[in-house]
Formats: sequence, structure tokens, C-alpha cells
Amino acid sequence: MKTYIIALFMLAFPCLVQSQIQENSVKLKQINIVKTNFRNLKSGEIVNKTILIKEGKLVSIKTSDVTQSFFYNQKGLLDMSVKERQGSNWKEVINYVYDKEQQLIKFIKKYEEGGELVAKTVTISYEGARVKVATKKSTSHETLVEDIEYIVENGLIVRRSSRDRNQQIVSKTEYAYGKDNIVRHKGLLGDKSIKSYSFDDKNSADLLIVKNIFGPNYKIIVPLISFHEEEFDFQSISNNNELSFTSTSANHMGRNVKYKYNNLNYPVSYFLSQENGILKTEKTYFYE
Repeated sequence: MKTYIIALFMLAFPCLVQSQIQENSVKLKQINIVKTNFRNLKSGEIVNKTILIKEGKLVSIKTSDVTQSFFYNQKGLLDMSVKERQGSNWKEVINYVYDKEQQLIKFIKKYEEGGELVAKTVTISYEGARVKVATKKSTSHETLVEDIEYIVENGLIVRRSSRDRNQQIVSKTEYAYGKDNIVRHKGLLGDKSIKSYSFDDKNSADLLIVKNIFGPNYKIIVPLISFHEEEFDFQSISNNNELSFTSTSANHMGRNVKYKYNNLNYPVSYFLSQENGILKTEKTYFYE
């Protein structure tokens, strides 16, 4: 029996090593995104976005008039991002603070709202399997504006609960995983809609990004900040690429994605068509 187990390990080990070498050798360089909206213009309203990456780290995200730049601390974790609009004084600054275990413990966003400078502070504490997240805004006299609790099992967030000022739970969502992909968001209280996702069996470019900028705790950090920043999507912690999304919500907009891949099974192109072609998104991936 012992010999049999050793033989199985010897068969599996080269595959594990090859997978690790492959991931370490693949580095994104750039992602070009073109979004076309035919709702208002027959020729289509086009938004171009360019994502620049260097040595696996996000450097900038640029649209026609807005640039978001990213900066890192000594451990290589995302430390700050600055979003600016060309020809304007408008600016958004986000700071990330970690503890000694490289867990995110604070997220501070400074931005303008209604002509007033606002500081939103998200404080994160870890209590065993529970992660508690408290959000305050400077315009609310530092009173609590959001009280969230997450439950973690096997290193993954499996539940998110929101409480009101009377500490009553007002919403609860459960998350399910399959083959290291987040496949379902199920509302248990409040919004009871079910969001379902399917995936391919190829390698995710999004995963390369979040692993490199958030370190070993990316599976917890990304979901935490995904509710605050659209640049980091909950689904990006998945090992594979999302193919489809459906929801039981009456006003949901489902999606089906088509990919092309390189010889290392990473995506080189992405195509999404929604609302019978009214909305289109195309992505092109470039690697070092």
C-alpha cells in the first residue's frame, strides 16, 4: 500500500511542478478593453481602457480622460492607488494597510462627494473564522455606516452578513465554490436572488493579477474590497475564466463569454455580447 501511494505521488509530482513553473513563468504585460454601447448612438459609444502591468504588478488603468496609478509597499503588496482626471483637480486616493501576517486591516478611500472631500475608512478585524468589517465616513460624523461580518472556512469566504444600527441582521449571502471557482452567490436574507457562474478549464489572467498584488491572503482580501472597488471583482479569485453568469433577479443582465487561448492555456482574447448586441466588450491580453 505504501509503495502504491509513493507511486501515485511520483506520477502527480511532475504535474504539480510543471503547473507551478508555468504560472511563475507567465506574466501579463497589458490588457486592452473596448466597450461599445449602441443604446444612444447608432455608431456606438466607445470606451477604451488600457491596463498596464509590469513584473506581474498593476501599474495603471487608463481611459480617455482618467488614469489610475498603483503603488506598492516593501513587501510588494498594493499600498496605494491614485485616480486622476486629465485637465481637472478631481482625484481619488486609496490606501491599504496590512498587519504582520499580510492580512488587510484597513482600507481608506478619499474622494469628492457633492462638492465635499470625503474619507471612507473600512476597518477589518479577524476573530477566528469571523472577519468583521466596519465602515465609517467623515461626512457622517464618523458614525458607523456599514457593519459587515464574513465567515471563513478552509481559507475561503462562505458567508456575508450585514447588520443595521440595532445589530439586527438585514441581509445574508452564502457563497459556494467548485473546482476552486466561486460558482454561486445565494441570498438567504434581504435580497434572496441566486447568482450562478460557470467556468472553463483554462488558466485565469485575473488570478495572476490579484495574486501578485495582494499576496498570500488574496482569497480573503479581494472579496472584502470587491464591494468597494470595481477594479477587483470577487470572481477574480477563481482559478479559471468565467464563461457565463445568470441570476434569478428580475432585472439581471446575464452574460456569456467567448475566449481564445495561447499555448499555455491563458486567454489572449475575450468577447462579450449583451442585450442582443447592444452592449459589447472585447479584451485583448498581452504577455511578457
